[in-house]
Amino acid sequence: MLKIKPFILFALNVVLIIASWAAYILPGGDEYLFLCIIPIVYALMPFVFSYRQAAAITAMNFIFLVFYGTIGALNPLDVVVFMTLFILVVLTSYVASGLYEMFAELYEKEVGGAQRKYNSLVSELEAIDRRGKKIETELSRISRLYEITKKLSPVLTFEDLLDVLFDFLEENFSLKAAHLMVCPDKECVRCISKSGEEEDAVAGEAGIDCKKVVAFSVEREMNSFFITREECAEGFEEMNIATDSFMVFPISVGGKVAAVLAVEGAQRAMYGRFRILLPQIALEFRKVQLYEKVQELSIMDGLTEVYLRRHFMERLDEEIDRAKRLNLTFSIGMVDVDHFKNCNDKYGHLVGDAVLNKIAGRLKKAVREVDMIARYGGEEFCLVLPETTKELAVSVAERIRSTVAEKPIKAFDEELGITVSAGIATYPEDGRTIEILLEKADTALYKAKRRGRNKVCTI
Repeated sequence: MLKIKPFILFALNVVLIIASWAAYILPGGDEYLFLCIIPIVYALMPFVFSYRQAAAITAMNFIFLVFYGTIGALNPLDVVVFMTLFILVVLTSYVASGLYEMFAELYEKEVGGAQRKYNSLVSELEAIDRRGKKIETELSRISRLYEITKKLSPVLTFEDLLDVLFDFLEENFSLKAAHLMVCPDKECVRCISKSGEEEDAVAGEAGIDCKKVVAFSVEREMNSFFITREECAEGFEEMNIATDSFMVFPISVGGKVAAVLAVEGAQRAMYGRFRILLPQIALEFRKVQLYEKVQELSIMDGLTEVYLRRHFMERLDEEIDRAKRLNLTFSIGMVDVDHFKNCNDKYGHLVGDAVLNKIAGRLKKAVREVDMIARYGGEEFCLVLPETTKELAVSVAERIRSTVAEKPIKAFDEELGITVSAGIATYPEDGRTIEILLEKADTALYKAKRRGRNKVCTI
C-alpha cells in the first residue's frame, strides 16, 4: 500500500487547479495541460483518501470546472469529458486497489502460509539444535564425571580423596580452598584442607575453623547450601572464611551424615553442578572408611583398642632410628595388671576382659597423643614415650598407676579394686637396642612386683 499523506495529495490537486488558472490568465498559457494531470490525483485516491474525502475533492474539482465553463474557459462538453475522466480514473483505481488487496490476501495466504511453515521448521530445527547442544554438554559433563570416578577408584585415604576432588574442582571450576571434615556424630573429629597455594594443607593451616563450620551446618540441618559474605557476614567471621562465597555438601553414609565437604571461593553455578557428584563421593568416602578400619584392625587389639605387639615392635624400631639420627632420648614402660590371674579365676574371663578394656582406657587418658600404647601380653601393656627422660617417664608411670588405683573398676555387676605395676627403661641410658630396652623394662617391672606391687621401678 502506498504511503502518501492525504494532505500532500490534496495540496497537489489544489496546486494543479491554481496552475491551470494561472495558465488561463497568462497569454499563451494552456490550462488544459494542468487539468489533464489531475487524473493522477484520482488514480492515487483509493490508496490515500477515504470515500468521504474523495467525494469532497471531486465536488471541489467539479465546482472549479463549472466555474471554468461559466467564464468560457471550457465549453460544457469539456466539463463533462473532464468529470467523466476523473470518475473513470477513480473507479478504475478502486477496482485496481480491490484486486491488489485480493491478490495480496491470496499471496499472504499461500506464500505467508509457506513462510510460516518455513519459520516453524526453522524454529524446530533450532530447538533440536539447542537440545543437541544441551545433550552434548550433558554428555561432556557425564564424561568428566566418569573421569573423576575413575580417578576416585584407587583412592584409599581421606587425604588422597580430597586431593582428587580438589584437582577435579580446580580443572572444571574456580575455587580457593576445599576442606573435608569427618564428623560421624555431627562433631568434627578430623579436618583435612587443601588450597591452590599450598599443596598439602592440614587442619588449621588453611585458617578455616572446621568445628564451627560443622556446627554451622548442624544449624542448617545438615543440608547442602551456598552462601555469600553479604548474606552472612557474621558467620563468615566466626568460621574464619577468607573468601566472599562458601558452599557446603554433607556426605551421607548409610542414611547418616559422616562428613562435610566445604569449598571456599566457588561460583554459585558450581553448586548445582557439583551436587550430582555427592552419591559417588559418599561411596568413595565409605570405601576409605572401611579401608582405614581394616588398616586399624590389622594393627589394633580388638579388646583393648590399643596397638598390637607386632606394630609396637615396628614403631619402636623406628623410634630408635629417629633417636640415633637426631641424638634424642626416649623411654619405654612395661605395665602389668597386679593379680590378674586371681581376677580371672574368681570372676571369670568376661569380667577379666572388661577390666583390661577399662585399664587400657585409663592408660590412654594418662599419656600424650604422641605416646604409644600396645598390648604386649595377656595382661601386660607397653608404652613408648618419645623425647622423654627417665625422670619424666617415671612421673608418667606414677600418674598411670595412681589413675588405675584411685578409682575402682566397674565390670558388669562387679566393682573391683585393681592396681598395676610398671617398669621403666630409657634410651640410650639403659640400652641402644630393642631387645636390651625391653629386657631392662621387664626387669624393672619384676622389681616392682617383688616390692609388693602397685609400684613404679627403674633399673
